[in-house]
Amino acid sequence: MVLKIRKLDLDNIFQHTKKCYPKEACGILLGRKIGEQKNVEKVCNTRNILDSASEYQIDPTEQLKIFKEAEREGLDILGFYHSHPFLAPFWSETDNERSKLWKGYSYLIVSPKSSSFKSYVKKENIAEKEEVTIL
Repeated sequence: MVLKIRKLDLDNIFQHTKKCYPKEACGILLGRKIGEQKNVEKVCNTRNILDSASEYQIDPTEQLKIFKEAEREGLDILGFYHSHPFLAPFWSETDNERSKLWKGYSYLIVSPKSSSFKSYVKKENIAEKEEVTIL
């Protein structure tokens, strides 16, 4: 799988993570899945209702609104993003636990301090690194 994202959208994500710092930021990635490619067309910043520096949970009201918006616009839910404010963008045990119901989706993890990011796809009980192409 390849996650394709515009530089403008990636910049939007980093701005959101820096605004939320030192708390974790989170959001939803919408777009179109074509074969082995996921093309991000819209980034939806959301509120972390846990207000935590080490965990996140997307506001369920916002999540439902965004899912309905995606359906109206004919977009696929490609995945999610969140930040690791103090750590590298690695797949954590918490990420693994919280993603159990979302297999096949992308998880873009960003580190606002180092301006680095990695994407993972949840498969069964593990996550695999996913290639990211910036457009």
